[in-house]
Amino acid sequence: MGKRMTIKDIAQLAGVSVGAVSTAFSKKASNVHLSDATREKIFRIAEQYHYIPNITARSMQSQKSYLLGFFYRTNNSFLQTNLLRGIRKACYEYDYDIIVYPCDSLEEEAHNLQTLHVNQLDGIITIPILEDSRTNEALYRSLVNRGIPLVQLLADFWEDLPSIVRDYREIGFNAVKILYEKGHQHIGMLLFSNYTNRKIGIGNALLADGVQQGIAEFGLKLEIFTVDSSANRSDYIPTADAATEKILQMPKRPTALITASSLLAYGAYSCLKRNGVNVPDEMSLLACGDDSEQFGLLTPNLSYFPVELEKIGYLSAKYCLEKDKTFPLKQLIGANYCEGEMVADIKR
Repeated sequence: MGKRMTIKDIAQLAGVSVGAVSTAFSKKASNVHLSDATREKIFRIAEQYHYIPNITARSMQSQKSYLLGFFYRTNNSFLQTNLLRGIRKACYEYDYDIIVYPCDSLEEEAHNLQTLHVNQLDGIITIPILEDSRTNEALYRSLVNRGIPLVQLLADFWEDLPSIVRDYREIGFNAVKILYEKGHQHIGMLLFSNYTNRKIGIGNALLADGVQQGIAEFGLKLEIFTVDSSANRSDYIPTADAATEKILQMPKRPTALITASSLLAYGAYSCLKRNGVNVPDEMSLLACGDDSEQFGLLTPNLSYFPVELEKIGYLSAKYCLEKDKTFPLKQLIGANYCEGEMVADIKR
C-alpha cells in the first residue's frame, strides 16, 4: 500500500502553501485568497491521489473538535427535522459536524450527557427533558462549567443559561387582534391544562397571558378550554376533538377558537366537520403553532403562526460557534401570520 497523502504533499504537488490547500477544503472565511483556477488545481490533484482532509489533525491543531451536539426527545420528528436543517446550515458554513443524541426519557438523556464524546463537543444545543418537575440540570451545568457553550431551545428551564424561545405573549396577542379585526367578539381558547403551572407549562401560560391581554385591550369575551397536558402527542387530535364536542354543547358558543398548536386545531376541525359546523364561516380556527406536517387534502389550509424552527436551529448553532457576539441571553422569536383558510369575517 502506498504512502497516505498529506496536506503538505498536496501543497507541494500544486505549488501552493499548506494554508492554500486548507483554505480550498474549508467553507469558512479565510485571509488566504484563491483564484478559481488554483482551487480547481488543488481539487484535481487531491482527487488524483485520493486525498481526504483529516479532521482529526485539524482538531489537534486548533484545539477544537469541530463538533456540535444536539440533544432532543424523539417524540416529534417534524420539530427535530426542521431544527436540524437550521443547525446543519450553520455547520456547513463553518465546517462543523453534528452529533445527534436522541432519547425517550430523562434517564436516557442523562446517559447521553455522560458519554465519552460529550466532553469534546464545541457546543451543546438542547431541548431539555422535563419529567415530574425533574431535569438533568446538574449534568448540563457540569458541562457548562467545563467551558462548553450551551443553548436551550423552545424552553427556558434555567434562567441564567442562554435560550431561544417563541414570543408566546406576542403571538397570543396577535391572534386575538386578527380575530377582532375580523369582527369576532366571543373567542374560545383551547390549550393544555398545564398552563396554570409556570414551570412545567410556561409556554402555554405566556400564550394565555398574550391572549388575555388582547381580550382586555379590545373588549372581547374569552372562554378557556383545556386538554390533558399529560396525553401522548398521538392523542392530541382525538383529545381536542372531544373538548370541541363540549364547546358545541354550549348555548352560546364562541365564533372563533384559538388553539395552542396545529394538532389541537386539526382535532377541533374534525369535530366541527363531523357535526356539520362550517369552518370558517360558523367557527374560525387559528393555531398558535405548528407541531406537525399539515394534513394537506384532508383539511383546508391551516391558519396559524408557524414556529420558526430552521431559524431557531441556525441561531443556536451560531451561538455555540461564537459567530454572533451580540447574542442575548434570552432570544425571543416571533412569528408571521400564515392566513390559510380557517379564519373568516364573522357573519353579522
